[in-house]
Amino acid sequence: MARIPLIDESDPTAAADARTALLEAGAARGSLLNIHRAMANRPNVLQAFTGLIQAAYRKDSTLKPQHGELAYLTATTVNNCFY
Repeated sequence: MARIPLIDESDPTAAADARTALLEAGAARGSLLNIHRAMANRPNVLQAFTGLIQAAYRKDSTLKPQHGELAYLTATTVNNCFY
């Protein structure tokens, strides 16, 4: 059971700014993770996080998103980090 409520982007009772932030995060990443749904409790935090990820990993990258994710996961595995 989650201690922080997870907001679903398709929930019509969710706040409009939370739904908007989730849709923007999903469009930027290609899919949503539960961390995005938890951060949607504070839409400004989710928007800042999405901006950070875009700036650090995606913006002006010559890699396709799936190749960038593969590189990220490979580095995580090689360095014995937990995803």
